[in-house]
Amino acid sequence: MHYAIGSSSNAVLKRKISNLLEQARLQYCRTQQKARLFDDVYYAAATWDYPRRLVMKAEYLPKGANPRFVLTNMMLSPQQLYDSFYVQRGGDSEHPIKELKRGIQADRLSCHRFTANQFRLLLAQAAYLLMITLRQAAQGTELATAQVERLRCVLIKGAARVRVSARRVLVELATFCPFEKEIRLIAQRLCDPMPLTLKSHPIGS
Repeated sequence: MHYAIGSSSNAVLKRKISNLLEQARLQYCRTQQKARLFDDVYYAAATWDYPRRLVMKAEYLPKGANPRFVLTNMMLSPQQLYDSFYVQRGGDSEHPIKELKRGIQADRLSCHRFTANQFRLLLAQAAYLLMITLRQAAQGTELATAQVERLRCVLIKGAARVRVSARRVLVELATFCPFEKEIRLIAQRLCDPMPLTLKSHPIGS
């Protein structure tokens, strides 16, 4: 199994990256642009059975040094491993997990039985898929990159009067609704007989 795991800094790692970080600092001083340098070494903590490959990123920004360390058994070049593999974890896993916890409160599993908590988590996942569908239907608007928490507040928790008849459900919005156009567009797209294809989107703040 291949892995790339971020490692916290310590005195040993600071010594290993010190020369590379100084080179990045000098490069930043010459160009006044963000400097990023990469290298790798083999490192073993006291409790490890054998050394592991450690990829180091020495970055220097206007705010100062920003070193990063990644433990891996992959043989990609240091910069390729960091930029093309390691940082992709954000969009592929960390952001969706954060949205599930903050936007859907999927971590509220306070039932006494495992099966009940499993069902609550299943409902949270279904709600998350619904929010992703709404976000995709908002393509071309400022909500297309909104986080789930904001989508929930704007689209689900908005004030409206709902009238249900035998033929339809009528949703009447307030006279002043800042997202009226977006809501109408999303509703129209959701009514399209061609189903939306779920896919990942960049997530904004």
